[in-house]
Amino acid sequence: MKRAACTLLGVLVVLVLLGTTTTLWGQDVTASIVGTVTDPSGAPIKGATVNATDAERGTVWTAQTNDAGAYSLLRLPTGSYSVKVTASGFQTAVHPAFALVLNQAARVDIQMHVGQVTETVEVTGAAPVLQTQDAQVGNVMDSNSITNLALTTRNYVQLTLLSPGTISVDPASMNYGSNTAEEGGRPYINGNREQSNNFLLDGVDNNQASDNLLGFRNKPFSRRCVRVFP
Repeated sequence: MKRAACTLLGVLVVLVLLGTTTTLWGQDVTASIVGTVTDPSGAPIKGATVNATDAERGTVWTAQTNDAGAYSLLRLPTGSYSVKVTASGFQTAVHPAFALVLNQAARVDIQMHVGQVTETVEVTGAAPVLQTQDAQVGNVMDSNSITNLALTTRNYVQLTLLSPGTISVDPASMNYGSNTAEEGGRPYINGNREQSNNFLLDGVDNNQASDNLLGFRNKPFSRRCVRVFP
């Protein structure tokens, strides 16, 4: 009987650990660049080398295109990136630097021109980099914007009201550092109830288990990016 109880306890511990691991994998505090590389006729180019360079850190991230000419650079730190593509028999193509923000999946499609690799063509007049991988929308506020706002309550949830589609029936409820106010100081996003919000703090779950309230409020945030997903 004692051995069976120990075995059951061990199984429960493993299940809890697996559940926790799955939750952690679900959090994403980076971004990605995806796209397709084609020749002048629109046919995919297999084996092209794609380099994304972080302008601020100097880090270079590399990927190879597959049979469909597609590539993906995942889990990139946010920042400013330029993209360079090289392939045998084609001129080197360079996409100018653009801003990559939190959780963005930026699409950069490149059409190569026949020529020598030593020749470089800069992509000009390119269409804006869009997120076409999913229907997720969001708004990112950097540390400078947050610091310059007169947010005397130090409650960063108030910043969500600056995003389109976000309202509160009682904005004053966000003036308190507790969850006891009406709605618990939570916003309504695109018509969803306040219980539908998901709060992350530095990529870690920040939801109170009882009613999906905000778990932790008062930590300084002047150097953080804040994002709330409906």
